[in-house]
Amino acid sequence: MKSISLVLLLALPVAAQEDTVFLINGTKIEGVRVLSFDIRELKYSKGGNPASLATDQVAKVDLAKFTDVYRRGIKDPGVMLTIAKEQVEQKNPLLAQLGFVNASDQFFEEGKPQEAVSALEDLQKEIPDAGVIPEIYRQKFEYYMGLGQKGAGDALKVARKYHTEAQGGAWPTGLAIEAEFFVARAERTSGGTPKDFQTKLRDVSTKAQSGNVMVANRANVQLANSLREAKDLEGARKIYEDLANKAGVDPSSRAGAFLGLGQLTMDAAAASDKDAFKKALLLFLRVHLETTEAWPSLHAEALYYAILAADKWRGTDYQHIMARCRGELYGEYKESDWAQRAKSGR
Repeated sequence: MKSISLVLLLALPVAAQEDTVFLINGTKIEGVRVLSFDIRELKYSKGGNPASLATDQVAKVDLAKFTDVYRRGIKDPGVMLTIAKEQVEQKNPLLAQLGFVNASDQFFEEGKPQEAVSALEDLQKEIPDAGVIPEIYRQKFEYYMGLGQKGAGDALKVARKYHTEAQGGAWPTGLAIEAEFFVARAERTSGGTPKDFQTKLRDVSTKAQSGNVMVANRANVQLANSLREAKDLEGARKIYEDLANKAGVDPSSRAGAFLGLGQLTMDAAAASDKDAFKKALLLFLRVHLETTEAWPSLHAEALYYAILAADKWRGTDYQHIMARCRGELYGEYKESDWAQRAKSGR
C-alpha cells in the first residue's frame, strides 16, 4: 500500500550518508541529516546548521541508513517488523518508526490487513509521539475506502478518530485539515449528499491552501469527481487539467486527475469513436505507469477502467492489454471493490 505522506525511497545509500526530506509543496531538501521526527516537528541539520519543519509539511523522508539497517526486510515485511522492534530496543526511534510503517505498507500490499494493522498498533504502542503516527490513520483509511461501500463505515470511524486526535493533541494544523478531508470522503461514501460533500470539499480546500497544499489538491480532485457526477463537465475538466499539468502535485492527486480526464473522455465518446477510447485508455494507463506511489485504490480503479476502455477501443493488442490489466488487478488488488466489479462484469 502506497501511503498518502510517507513512501520510503529504498535506494542504496550514497557515500556521504545524506538524508532527503520531501515537502508537501513538491520541493525537497537534500544533503541533510535528519535528527528526529515526532508528531509536531522534524529536526535536521544542513551544513552544520540546525533547522526544523512542522510535521504537516513533510511528505516523505529518505534516510540514507534505512537500506543498510533494513536490508534483510526490504521485501519481507515480517523481517522488517522484527528489525523495527530491535531499533526500539536500541533506542533509535527515528529508524524504528520508519520500519513499522514500511512493514505495514507492505502487509497491506500483500493483502494481509490484519498483519498491517498489528504493525501499526505496535508503532502506536512503542513510539506514541512518532512523526509517522498520521500514517496509522492514512493507511487504515485508504484500505477501508478501497473496499468500497462495505468499508465506508470503518473508514469513517478512522477519519473521526484521526480528527479527534489531531485536535485534542494540538498537532500541526495541516493534520487536522487532512482528517476533515477524510471525514468528508467517508461520509459521502456512507450516503451523504453530493451538495453537502461539495460544500465540505470547498471548505477543506480553502483551509488547506495555506496549511496543507497536498490536501487542497486532493480535495479538489474529489470536488471535480463530484462535479462530474453532477454533470458539470466543464467545471470538472478545468480542475482535472490543472492538477494533471501543474508542477508540485503529489502522485495521488495527479493520478486522480488522470482518472477523471479518462472518465470524462469515455463518457463523452460515441460508441464508434475508437480514438476517444484509445485516449481514455492511455490516461488510465498513465495512473499505473507514471504515478506509482499513488494510493492502491486509485491504481485498482485505473486498471478497472483501462479494461473497459480497451474493450471499447478494440485496437491492436487490445486483448493482451485487457489480460495484463486483469492480471494486475486480480493479483495486486484482489480485495478491492474494483477487482470484484471486474470479476462480476459490472
